[in-house]
Amino acid sequence: MLARNVMKDRESSEKPISWREGERLAALRSYDILDSEQEAALDGLTRIAANVCNAPIALISLIDEKRQWFKSEIGLGIRETLRELSICIHALHRSGLLIIPDTLEDPRVADNPFVRGDPHIRFYAGARLETKDGCPLGTICVLDRAPRPEGLTEEQSDTLLTLARAVMSHLELRRLNNVLAKSEVRSRTLIDAIPQMVWASDADGSNDYYNRRWYDFTGTALAEANGERWLALLHPDDRSHVQRQWGIAVATGEDYAVEYRLRHRSGDCRWILGRAEPLRDENGNIERWFGTCTDIHELKKAESALAHNERRHRALLEASAMVFWIAAPDGRILEGWGWSELSGQSTTEYIDQGWIDAVHPEDRDRVLARWKTSLTSGVSYDAEFRVWRTDGSYRWVAARAVPLKDPQGSVMEWVGTIADIHDRKHAEETMRASEERLRLAAETTPLGIWDTDLKTEKHQWTLEARNIVGIPLHAPVSGTTFLEHVHPDDRADMKRKMLPDSTSGAVNYSGECRIVRADNGDERWVTVSGRTLLDSRGLPVRRIGTIQDITHQKNSERALRATVDRLKLALRTGRMVAWELDLSTGCVTRSGTSLEFLGIGSGPSSDFLDRVHPDDRAGVEAFVMQTDRAAFDTMEFRYQPPDGEMMWLGIRAEQAGPNCIVGITFDITDRKAAEEEVWRVANHDVLTGLPNRALFQHRLKQALADAMQDGSSVSILLIDLDHFKDVNDAMGHDAGDALLKTTAARLRSLARERDIVARFGGDEFAVIVTHPVTLDYAYDLAQRIIDALRQPFVYGGRAFISKASIGVAMFPEHDVTPQDLLKDADIALYQAKAQGRNRVAVYSSKLRVDVESRLSLGDEVRAALSSGQFVPFYQPKVSFKTGRIVGLETLARWIHPTRGVLTPSHFGSVFEDHDLASAMGKAILLAVATDMRHWLDSRLDFGRLAINLSSAEFNRPGLAEEIIGVLDRWRVPPDRFEVEVTETVLLGRGTEAISSVLRQFHEHGILVALDDFGTGYASLTHLKQFPVGHVKIDRSFVTDLEQDADDEAIVRAIIDLGKSLGIEITAEGVETIGQAQRLRELGCDNGQGYLFSRPLPGTAVPRLFSDFASNHVP
Repeated sequence: MLARNVMKDRESSEKPISWREGERLAALRSYDILDSEQEAALDGLTRIAANVCNAPIALISLIDEKRQWFKSEIGLGIRETLRELSICIHALHRSGLLIIPDTLEDPRVADNPFVRGDPHIRFYAGARLETKDGCPLGTICVLDRAPRPEGLTEEQSDTLLTLARAVMSHLELRRLNNVLAKSEVRSRTLIDAIPQMVWASDADGSNDYYNRRWYDFTGTALAEANGERWLALLHPDDRSHVQRQWGIAVATGEDYAVEYRLRHRSGDCRWILGRAEPLRDENGNIERWFGTCTDIHELKKAESALAHNERRHRALLEASAMVFWIAAPDGRILEGWGWSELSGQSTTEYIDQGWIDAVHPEDRDRVLARWKTSLTSGVSYDAEFRVWRTDGSYRWVAARAVPLKDPQGSVMEWVGTIADIHDRKHAEETMRASEERLRLAAETTPLGIWDTDLKTEKHQWTLEARNIVGIPLHAPVSGTTFLEHVHPDDRADMKRKMLPDSTSGAVNYSGECRIVRADNGDERWVTVSGRTLLDSRGLPVRRIGTIQDITHQKNSERALRATVDRLKLALRTGRMVAWELDLSTGCVTRSGTSLEFLGIGSGPSSDFLDRVHPDDRAGVEAFVMQTDRAAFDTMEFRYQPPDGEMMWLGIRAEQAGPNCIVGITFDITDRKAAEEEVWRVANHDVLTGLPNRALFQHRLKQALADAMQDGSSVSILLIDLDHFKDVNDAMGHDAGDALLKTTAARLRSLARERDIVARFGGDEFAVIVTHPVTLDYAYDLAQRIIDALRQPFVYGGRAFISKASIGVAMFPEHDVTPQDLLKDADIALYQAKAQGRNRVAVYSSKLRVDVESRLSLGDEVRAALSSGQFVPFYQPKVSFKTGRIVGLETLARWIHPTRGVLTPSHFGSVFEDHDLASAMGKAILLAVATDMRHWLDSRLDFGRLAINLSSAEFNRPGLAEEIIGVLDRWRVPPDRFEVEVTETVLLGRGTEAISSVLRQFHEHGILVALDDFGTGYASLTHLKQFPVGHVKIDRSFVTDLEQDADDEAIVRAIIDLGKSLGIEITAEGVETIGQAQRLRELGCDNGQGYLFSRPLPGTAVPRLFSDFASNHVP
């Protein structure tokens, strides 16, 4: 009997896990205890545990991800075991003690090798070692080789728990000592490692500490620099100033900063920046001074050099004939040198944007546009324009500017110059007029002409000559420009003709060559002719010549020769074979590519046909001999070369004469492979490689057609992974993908080769089971699938149990069309989920009736919403402290015309339809706002009114704005309103969006309440992540509060949590005075339930407040 009581106590104290394994392992590693040496203090605690509990074996056990390691052990003789062999691991999931009176009778450990074999453990008692945050690291436990039905005495249990706390105290002290030691070493190392000299003094300014950098710099020891001796190391000219500034800082407590020269170990003095700040106690009194000395000697030298260079640059600017200027990043002129002399504008006139007034009006827009482009892009600026002068004339100038950028690429300023180019522009204009006359004359001939004065090096080319060579109109040319663009292979010959070794008379030349156009690199053929004129001394003085493009003529000559070459290249590149069949002899003449691609040359037609795939051979023969085919008809077939893999070929042919057929055969192997890959991708799931929905439906239609023909059966299994979202949420989508691949592999292993396994998308799979098959077989297969998928799935070191729900439908028993059969299987799948998931459901006509009933209910609810049959009822929340009503909760009710008032138990299933749930939420919200406005007008103090928001409503865009807008329209203060959400809403998808909505409520003064707390998986993280100000304890913990110690412990924990976080706590489902009494004693703020009032319509609320008696609260 005692053993049964111990087991009962053990089971009743099980609690939900409030920690995660990753957090637990991180906490364990923070103690740096694993694989450490034995410690006498901990061995003593282990020995006490063994003695007090009369046990031959006692352990201090720590459990990491792979093993169980014993910091201290008595009577076992080993230091570690595998984690899966650990009995202590079961103690981690509970607070208090884990006592197993007889291990052979406990299914968790009965098969453990340490139970069945040496050391034959029959009794176990362990107290977990947990951090102050409740995270377990291991246990202190005692073991016996004989069972103990009586367990431990109360004194032994208390002692074991006390020893567990003592072990944790020792570990915590050990951890803190380690942290402290590492911190001190780290601080000293860091101070010695920094490049500055670090020093410290007492409150009176007497130095007593220097880091290693000080001694490296000055070469002095501490005894030579402590107190005020350090002043002796200062330059004599700086000593009194530094001493005075340091004295002021010590006297006033102000920060100290001064530059001075300090003696270096080399004997020279270097410039130093000294800084110091005081460290004050809690009363503001200075305890110590801490300071640094930074070597700024090179900086001081650089500043001096910079000042000298600046003076030098200003002298150069003043001596230059050019205008120099500086502009801000936005283009405003900041400073200029020489502009006033050029334009006559004063400094105040041209600064900022004033300079543009001196620009010729015809040039102004162009100059400004170019300047803005450079400012926007950050690239160099250059422009030529005319500037107004004080004598009324304009002069041409060339302006140029470059941006100075910081290391991040941002423009800091613009630096520019302006040069007078008026004379150059005048000369250019004169030359342009001369060239225009020459151009007009040259345009009368199709030849390009050039003329070179060899004395002046002046070169003139007509527009046609430039066009032929591809030289832009204004691009410069020289005496070698033409030869530079002659094709390298022709250049030597053309140079010999144009520049002969002759010293008497005029020399004529002519010839043909290739040129490479300067603009686009095109190769062109030209014919050139010309004359070199010599002076009286026989020296060349002038060269005149013509050029004509003859590329078209050359191309025509080359075209015929290139045709055959191109055809050969085309055949080889396109992997094609041209052929001609002589019907009178049966011989085929094939192109040279035939031997390369087909492995055969010219010869009998049988050489080719014998290698065509047997299934295609007759079709190829018929196609070749067909006389009425269209010009582009193609036959595709398979061909086996003498050496190589099977290839796909295409063939086209046409009649070329009475006994002649010509055609082409081409390789389409790659295209066929690509088509096959496209088909595979289009019809298979990318992640798992299974057929997708489209291919599944095609195969299902084919399977049903075959079954109709041969009278067999076809079954469909629709499979949905249960709680697949939890894997994605906990481990990320990579883990979810891995689970889907594993699921696909397991399904393939269970299906027969003739069966079809497909993935519909998401976490949905389907299987087609074909002939021969019975419904029993399909059901058995589905059950085996569930068993296989239930096997642990390991990812990232964590194991998950994958479960599935399966719906089964069969042809012809249930339906005969693919659409109906899929719908039947989907209905059965829905039933499997509704029955609790992780099971198989077979379709029946009753299930369809149930679905139609749900649809009918949805239609009826829509009609009820339209006619205003859904109204809010209100249930009060009562303060346990004052006994007064402090608020109301809104509960939806359906005022049915024939069935009366209906609660959500009659219509709750429609909330699966998000549109209906959203519409009902809007209707209730509007009615609630109307009631609140009426009560406010009647001066009824109803406290806060709460309304429940379903997860479906959070999918509605602008939810917060909509609710806040309704309150605003009805002039309801937001601090009178409260929204309640369940834990499942917080744990759903899109938590960031939900958090944003809740923050909007919170920022507008609307209280956010967490409803049904304790029934889901919400954690302290969610209370921190979301702006929750009110927690409602679920009624399941209140119902047995007076009888169930575990329920009371949970309620107490939630109340204590609320007090710690400053969150209001309300208990739901309060129905008895005893429950109210206990909740008040535990410190609960409010209660709600039938003890105070049933839900009432809005018209009854004023009467509720006037008649309510506080004696409901004991």
